[in-house]
Amino acid sequence: MDENDLFQILNQAIAAGRVSVRLDYKRLNHQDSPLCVEADSNRWIYGIMAATLGAGFLLAWWAGAAALMLGVALYWGVGRSWVRRRMDRRFEGRILDDIALFKKLWRINGVTLALTSRPVLCHSPGGDWRRFVMRNLASDGPDAP
Repeated sequence: MDENDLFQILNQAIAAGRVSVRLDYKRLNHQDSPLCVEADSNRWIYGIMAATLGAGFLLAWWAGAAALMLGVALYWGVGRSWVRRRMDRRFEGRILDDIALFKKLWRINGVTLALTSRPVLCHSPGGDWRRFVMRNLASDGPDAP
């Protein structure tokens, strides 16, 4: 059984709900991560800057300060969860479709695979996701279908 077969088994197990994936967004939100797109956060930053400068120059300095505080509160309340949802969708879409991207992501600390049926975890980058699949998901494993 080669790496591509193991990756397909892992994908099927994730889709079937036998394996859950936990992403550490703080560790994965940097330029080397295939999940991170700088434009996601930059949209919020540019919007906050435009609102702050616009209110500050067109109204008064206190309006600019209020716009800045409101923008930061919106980012922490809404923006961060929006960026995380986009990272989740990228993982489910792009990463699980391309083994090269999955392997690149696995080399970064912040991905955990977990069996849903029993407490077995595999953490990146130190854990071996191939061994995790072989032991727990392949046809001869103890948790095989």
